[in-house]
Amino acid sequence: MSKSKFFNFFLIFILFASNSFANSYLRPEFLKVIEYGCLVEEKSVVFCTDGDITDPHLIVRLPMLEPIILSNGIDAFRVMATLENNTGYNLLGASVRVFFGEKADQAVDILISEKIIYRGTSTTNKSYLIRSDVPIKIPLYERLNEIYLTADISEIRIRLNELIFEDT
Repeated sequence: MSKSKFFNFFLIFILFASNSFANSYLRPEFLKVIEYGCLVEEKSVVFCTDGDITDPHLIVRLPMLEPIILSNGIDAFRVMATLENNTGYNLLGASVRVFFGEKADQAVDILISEKIIYRGTSTTNKSYLIRSDVPIKIPLYERLNEIYLTADISEIRIRLNELIFEDT
């Protein structure tokens, strides 16, 4: 009888432990709260913030931060930002910097190189690959891995570097 109780206890412990670890990983819905809004006047960005603003003309989001294993066994992360365009103009692209910590090597510049029509949103068809075997990217990879394992998005910040309007 005591072996049965021990086995049941062990089984319940494993189930609870695995469930608590599973909940600590970063899930896509956690990224939905990361948003950077900008106001635009006459094709010029006049104000941007990661706080709440009413009717922003541009909204930058980070919908993709996911771990992958490449075909050669190398660990990596796919990262991509999207841009929602409510400026009244078509956009040809943008440059966005995403900070994953306070150090300079914990940031990535993302180019959104597609046409974004008025009231449209860019896609994540093209994304950035941060590999664990590229020496210059190791600090960024390690920081992304830490964020992913702890699901702590508190240090993720977004900044709009450049916005390219279509000539009319």
